[in-house]
Order: sequence, then C-alpha cells, then structure tokens
Amino acid sequence: MMGDIKLFRLSGSGVGELEAQSVAAEKSLPNFVERHLGLKLFALAFILAGVTQLTAPAAETDGTAFAQNNEKAAGHLQPGTGMTNGPTSKPGADGGSSGIAGGFVIASKDMELSRALTSRLLSGPACLPVSFMLDGKAVNGIPAGWGPVSHRRRIDANLIETTFEGCDAKTGLGLRVECVEYLDYPAVEWVAWLTNRGNQPTPIISDIAALDGRFDGASPVLHHNNGDFYSEKGYDEQETALGQDVSLRFAPSGGRPCDNAFPYYRVAFKDYGLSIAIGWPAQWSAAFTGLDGGVRIRAGQEKTHLRLMPGETVRTPRMTVMSWTGDATRAANLWRRWYRDHVLPRTNGRPLGPMSVAHGTDDGEEFTAATGKNQVQYMDLWAKRGIRFDVWWIDAGWYPCYDNEHRRRWPNTGTWEPDPERFPAGLKSVSDHAARQGADLLIWFEPERVTPGTSLDREHPDWLLRVKGSGNRLLNLGNPACRQWLTDHVCKLIQDNGIKVYRQDHNFAPLQFWRDNDAEDRQGMNENLHVQGYLRYWDDLLARNPGLWIDSCASGGRRNDMETMRRSVPLHYTDYGYGNHPVKLSFHHTLFQWLPYFKEVSLSWDLDAPARYDTRVDSFSYHCGLGPMIIPAIDIRRDDYDYDLLKKMLGIWRRAAGLMIDGDYYPLTPIHRSPEKWVARQFDCPETGRGFIQGIRLPACAEETLVVHPKAIRADAIYLLENPESGETKELAGRALEQAGLTFTLPKRQGAIWFYRVQ
Repeated sequence: MMGDIKLFRLSGSGVGELEAQSVAAEKSLPNFVERHLGLKLFALAFILAGVTQLTAPAAETDGTAFAQNNEKAAGHLQPGTGMTNGPTSKPGADGGSSGIAGGFVIASKDMELSRALTSRLLSGPACLPVSFMLDGKAVNGIPAGWGPVSHRRRIDANLIETTFEGCDAKTGLGLRVECVEYLDYPAVEWVAWLTNRGNQPTPIISDIAALDGRFDGASPVLHHNNGDFYSEKGYDEQETALGQDVSLRFAPSGGRPCDNAFPYYRVAFKDYGLSIAIGWPAQWSAAFTGLDGGVRIRAGQEKTHLRLMPGETVRTPRMTVMSWTGDATRAANLWRRWYRDHVLPRTNGRPLGPMSVAHGTDDGEEFTAATGKNQVQYMDLWAKRGIRFDVWWIDAGWYPCYDNEHRRRWPNTGTWEPDPERFPAGLKSVSDHAARQGADLLIWFEPERVTPGTSLDREHPDWLLRVKGSGNRLLNLGNPACRQWLTDHVCKLIQDNGIKVYRQDHNFAPLQFWRDNDAEDRQGMNENLHVQGYLRYWDDLLARNPGLWIDSCASGGRRNDMETMRRSVPLHYTDYGYGNHPVKLSFHHTLFQWLPYFKEVSLSWDLDAPARYDTRVDSFSYHCGLGPMIIPAIDIRRDDYDYDLLKKMLGIWRRAAGLMIDGDYYPLTPIHRSPEKWVARQFDCPETGRGFIQGIRLPACAEETLVVHPKAIRADAIYLLENPESGETKELAGRALEQAGLTFTLPKRQGAIWFYRVQ
C-alpha cells in the first residue's frame, strides 16, 4: 500500500498542478561544502543536465547579464545523444570506461549522458528546472528581465559549482540557484533560494517547484517505494509503466519525508535511466506524468502560498539526479558507490566502518532505569565476556522524565539534562569508561517534541507551536533565538558529557503544527523555516563538535531524505519487526540500494514472543541480522548464553560488514516476505577481488537445496571459497562458478556464508 498516490489522466487543460515546495536555507552551498568537506556534499552534473525546462533558455555569459535567446531552445534528452544504446554492466564493455569508482567501472556512456544533460541545463538561467507562481504569473528558471548572472568555480578535483542569480526589480524577489556537477560520477544536484531583497512584502509566491521539467525517452517505467510506517508492508518496491497521460503523485503522511512514501525514485527508459532523490526533511510532493516520448517530473514542498517579508528567504528541496545505463542492479550499485564516496558521513576524516553496539539497563521503559553506576557495571560485564563493542548505546529516558506520580516515562521530553537522581555527576563517567573500552557514547535526543511541565514548556512557551487536542508541542526551529539556544545547550551537553554520537528521534507528525499556525498568506512558511532551522542546527552541531556523528531516527525510518542523510546515518530504519526475519530481509533490499549504512539486531521472534532480549544465542538470527552495524540482543547479566558462539558470529559479521559497505550489492533470489522461501545475496568488491555469497533457508521453506549464479565473476580467474562456520574451503574456476553456480544445501532455519577471493 502506497502513501498518498493518485492515478489520473491529462485533460485538455493539462494535469492538475502538484502543489510545489519552498524551503528556506540560511547557508549557501559553498559555505556548507567548505564547512563539511567530510560529508562530500552536493552534485549537480546530472539532473540539471537531464532536465529541460518547459521554456526556452537564455544565452549564458559567465559572470555577466544573460540575454533571452528564444531561438536557442533547450534540447530534450534523446536516446543516442551523448550515449549509445544497450546496457553496460561489465568493465570495458560497450565503449570502455571513463572512470573507476572503487573498482566499479563507470561506463563512458554514463558520463557522456551526464555532460550532455549538464551542458543543456547550464546553457542559460531560463533553462533551470525551477518554477513558481509570482502574483499569479508563472516563472520558469530565471527570466532575462531579472538581470541574471552566473558564477562558476571548481570546489575540488571532482566538484564544479555554478551559481545563477537574478532579481525582479518590480517586486524585489531574488532567485538564487546553486548547482553542483560531479566529475567522477554521472550526477548533478541543485537547490534554489528565494529572498525578498526589497523594502515591502512580496506578492504571493506559490507552487514553488525544485524540479519542473521533462526527460525524453521511450517506454518509461517508474520504480517507487512506500517507505516506513510501522508495518510489514513498508519498504515495498513497485514498478509502474508511465504510458502517455498516466500520472502518479506521491507525498508522505504528516510531514516526515519517509512516512508512507519514499523520496527516492528511478525512471527507467528503454536505453537509459535516472535515479532521483528529493532532499526535503518535511512534507514534499512529487508527480510523474507520462508524455508522448518522455516523462514530466514535478517535485517540491507540497504546499506554498506565501508572501516574504523584507529580508526573508525560503528554499526548495535539494534535488539529486544520477544517470545510468544498464539494468536496475547496475543503477543501484552506481548510487551506492556515489553515496559512499560523497554522502556517507566521516568522523575524524574517516568513513564509517563496521560497528558493533553494546548496551545494558535494568528493567523499565527504554533506558529510564539507566544510572551512572549501572552503565559502568554493564560495560564491565561485556568486557568480562570478551565481547568487543564500538558504540555504547543509551536510548530514551536518561533525562528527567517524571510524571505527576514521579514515575519515569521516556516520552516526557523537554528537559534536556542528565537526570540528577540517576546521573548526579552527569554522563562523563560513562563516556570515559566507554572510551577506555575503545567505544563511543551514543545518546538519544528528541528536541522537537516538548511535553507539558518540562523545562522548555515552562520557560519558553513562545518557542512552541501547539495544536488543539494534542499533548505534544513542537519546538519551533524556525525561530532563530530558539534554534540558537538549542544549539548552545546541546553543544554544551555534548562537550561536558563526552557524547560522540548524537541520536535524534522525532516521534510525532509535525505537519498540522506547521499548517495550523500559518497565516492565510503565509502557507508553508512555518514548515520551510523549520527545515532551514533543523538543517542549520545539525550543521552547527557538526561544526562545533569535531568527530561527532549523527544518527537520524523518526519513529523508525521516517525522516531519511537526502538532506538529512548528508549529515547523518539511518541506524534505526524501522520500529517494526526487529525479529521478523522474512520481513526485515525484504526491508534490507531497499536499504542496500539507497541508504547502505544502517543498524541491525540479532532478535529471533519465531522462537519466542517478541521481547527486548534473545533467550539464546542463535546463529540464524545473525545471518538474518547482517548489516553494517549490529546489536547483539542479549541480557549481558546472564551466564547461560553460548558466548563462544556469539563471538564466532560477531567475527563473521565483522568480516562481512566491511564488504557490505564497500562492495556492490546483488540480490540472487527474488525479493519476498515469505517464510517459505530462500533468500540469497552477494556483495562483491572488484577492486580487491573479494566478496561473499549468503544463502538463508527460512523456517517454512520446503526446498532443501538452492543453486545461485553469482554476479561480477571473472571467468578467467580461480576463486578460493571459505565457509567460516563449517571450516570448509573449495577452489573453483570462475567460468564454472558462472555456469554451474554455487549450491546451498541447508536444513530449515539455517544460513551459510561463503567468503571468496580471487587467487
């Protein structure tokens, strides 16, 4: 089931316009890139290239005014223009390669297509795929009458930024579009800001679209996903053919961007494809409409109908577009490689690697029973058992969260300080003890939710947005004084308590809080300013706390858009089904394609009722719980676990996790959610000649044997394979492995991993 999807056809007057988006950003792209080079942000070379605005472009004179040139119409992307037909999925095939990303060959056709698209988009400001209504009149790109200028600079060897600016003298409305082109991947990104540079309020600005254009190509098929919403039906991938006049519209539920929707799409044409991401951590909307010979795409903040006061700014979502040739698997691996190289956060200059998590607390809701004393004791127990951990995790409930009867209830948020009853000396002793174990301290926050009676509710009621009938208040991050206070306060908590991982949750839908508090002529403004404040808040946390990294959570995985992901990782990708193996293995498929760094847990709910801890160490749960980060779900106080098996499985996990981060991903069985089937997958690192193939026979699967045919195998190579659980090894020729495949024979409810390397 998809969130807010509507099928409709074009009428003579055109398709009903998708309400657009406007978003405000207080930081320019150059500043953001310069301050967070470790995040390796934005790219523009692809979509700007692949989209053509539905108006004629202006001729460009770099750094000077642009003159309108109606004769130089922007050409639509055509098959054969900057590319040749047919997929390229093997190194050197079909035209060779133009670059290598970690051993994955980027076909020359990918880069040629990207350059062709970029050259068209950057041919002039009127080509820019940004549109809106101003005082009832359509504006596309930057009109010639706005005196547009452009500035181009090289950020580093692989990033080129082009900035377009113009201003309407009549209304004082300025438009700035910042575009970044990647030279090492076929990708491009852009974001737009609208600013009132005059002395009077602007006329109404509405339907602001960050992307409004068409892509040409034959037989378009849209690949879409329904995101996370605490259901076994979440993260469900679907494909829809976009025949002429057929349109699909998407929007999340309630203002969190991945709630019943997923702002990541692929459009596959006959001869090429596009991967598209909408970077907007709030209520976005997107429409895909089939045309004669192509697709029109329109995306933005769902609702904008507002005036800007003098000096005010709103921004659009950041759009990312990547071009590719070949099939969907190649598209996914191209995205994974780009994401790892340019998006995945770095800490102290290093990309995140495999991490195991340990935790411990007494009985009670979440971590409401955690104390300074017992946290140290639990860490010592993990060390005594000989179990290495990289992160010590303290989730909700470490702050004062008392109800009227002095019971600790973790949802009572709004007093952000260590509970003095349980942590009289703060959390520094906990973080120091974790550091002695070689681990970082992770602490949970939910600053945007404020409940009655907490410090923020009592002391700063003017910073809170309210909705009738709700017990929650929304902390208004669009208020600069509020945001600055929160930044200073949390930075002090981080520094005083030795916090290394900042985990931010968001457990209620904010949309009504924004919209109910908007004036009639300011619709969309609270949301836009909140997004600007939220991103600025995270930027400042990272800038002021070197080495800090951020975990994004929102009732599971409901706020994992690209702007959020540029600053964080989605460790807790859902609240649903931690121990439901068939379902979470299906969820993994979406994550490995789009958001490849996440956390898993070793729970098995087919053996026991759902609970916080496993009742036994179960190798099957580790096979189903492989991810870049893992939590062994054990009660470390118990002596009756098979700790030797636990350590063995963690050793296998750690070996596999690095390949899951660095390798290419290949699903070897169809994606499903049935306990009656096998699941098989492969991760391959061509630059090192290493990888692994995993087979999992689910509990109700009747077939004892599965034969899989691995991908990316070198036919002329000899492969050494090793099963670390059984100790078995085998040597196979690549050609034989391709043709005969690899056979798994397992009992029900068992998995196996074969690591391999080229001899």
